[in-house]
Amino acid sequence: MKKKGIIIAVICIIAAAATVFAVMKLTKGKEDDASDEELVYTELVSTFMGGEISGENRYMGIVESQEVKNVDKSADKKVKDILVSEGDIVEEGDTLFSYDTEDMTLTLRQLELELTSIYNNISNANSEIATLSKARDEADAEDKIQYNAQIQSLQAQVSQLNYDASTKQLEIDRQKTAIENNEVFAPMSGIIKEINKDAQGTSDQTNPYDYYDGGTQNEKHFITIMAIGDYRIKATADEMNVRSMSEGQPMIIRSRIDDSQTWTGTISKIDLEHPESNNNNDMYYDGSMGETTTKYPFYVALDSASDLMLGQHVYVELDYGQGEVKDGVYIYEFYIMQENDKAYVWLENSKGRVEKHEVTLGEYDEYNMQYEIVSGLTKDDYIAYPEDRIKEGMKATHNYEDVMEYIDDGFEEGIDDVEMTLNLPEGYYFDENYNLLDPDGNIVEEYYFDENNNLVLGPYPEEEMNFDDGSTDGDVMPLDEEGMPMDEDSQDVEQPVAIPVGSTTFVEGGIAS
Repeated sequence: MKKKGIIIAVICIIAAAATVFAVMKLTKGKEDDASDEELVYTELVSTFMGGEISGENRYMGIVESQEVKNVDKSADKKVKDILVSEGDIVEEGDTLFSYDTEDMTLTLRQLELELTSIYNNISNANSEIATLSKARDEADAEDKIQYNAQIQSLQAQVSQLNYDASTKQLEIDRQKTAIENNEVFAPMSGIIKEINKDAQGTSDQTNPYDYYDGGTQNEKHFITIMAIGDYRIKATADEMNVRSMSEGQPMIIRSRIDDSQTWTGTISKIDLEHPESNNNNDMYYDGSMGETTTKYPFYVALDSASDLMLGQHVYVELDYGQGEVKDGVYIYEFYIMQENDKAYVWLENSKGRVEKHEVTLGEYDEYNMQYEIVSGLTKDDYIAYPEDRIKEGMKATHNYEDVMEYIDDGFEEGIDDVEMTLNLPEGYYFDENYNLLDPDGNIVEEYYFDENNNLVLGPYPEEEMNFDDGSTDGDVMPLDEEGMPMDEDSQDVEQPVAIPVGSTTFVEGGIAS
């Protein structure tokens, strides 16, 4: 019986939909007022121009000062020449200053002399060890103890001298490297913002460059370089999104107050070495807002910083041309019907009626999903989305509410008319989930409607039905679990139950069968 109920429900829904459609048509056909005619909503083609598809990732950004890098001098070296001045524009790799190698060369010679002295001391000690060893071999047993002590002391000295020699050699190698690398170069392109000749410098010269992203500095550095430009944008993105970006990609920056106010730029740096863990809403559109995630900063170099203020919050998004106002006529691809290698749209004609109109397609904008219309449309035309219900000659409207009101009114009127065809006992009704309820509010599990649309409680009678082709319900081919006919070898023992068609309709609050 449960199987029968499922089949009944499916047929009921189909029959109900057909009934409502028919009643709505009949109801509308009785009205003479042209305002009740079924309408089609049409849109102005120019509204698609320069439009963008919503849902593109937008990231929260902030306007900050340009990238800054500091260069420190060595506290152990003497600067010979400073080759730049404040305000100079430099390229990455340009020489900033050089060290005086004269003092370093003298120091190198002194170290080499010291190393030679160490090697001489090692040689002398080894010679003395050899002499004492020979004398020990010729001495009596009592004197050998004294010789052994002297030899061991000299061997300890040799070990220390060998260590001193290796240490001195490292100093020599470092000094040679310092002499060879006596010039310091610009770590990036930019403008020389500041030179502090009184800066004390640092003793760590493995990396003379101190890099920081804007902000303030608490100590003076020898030379400060700032990237050219007034401002840049700092934003963050999660790992999945940041790895889809690349330096040089074009970006659009939007005002948070006025979405139409935009600036352009390119990604100048993606910093994967300094992640930021937070739960801020750093991404405006990505479906993961408010979650605690690891964010990675990236920076946008602006083409123009006009009207931007330091510290201003903005939206940042990848630029796919979505803000571009195109020349020509472009419409979304889902407004186009393609049949037999030809393209058509539902066009509102001069009489305010829609007609199937041929257009010629040009280039395709993959990101915005738009086709260029080479001929057949202008920006001043109105077109409709190709719904299945649209027919040639239907009346057009530019007010979407007109279409919604028509659909709502027509559906309700159709329901009211169909309700009169049912005969429900007093107290029986259908809830919003299409369940039949008795006067006590209990769900009625088994019921059907007879040929006069009267409600009959209980299971549908098990009787053989005759079909137009002469077959009976017992001759109906059974279906498998997926609804496909089974051959004789795979048929189950249980046979499907034939269901009468036309015993379903809409009632107030739901569907009955």
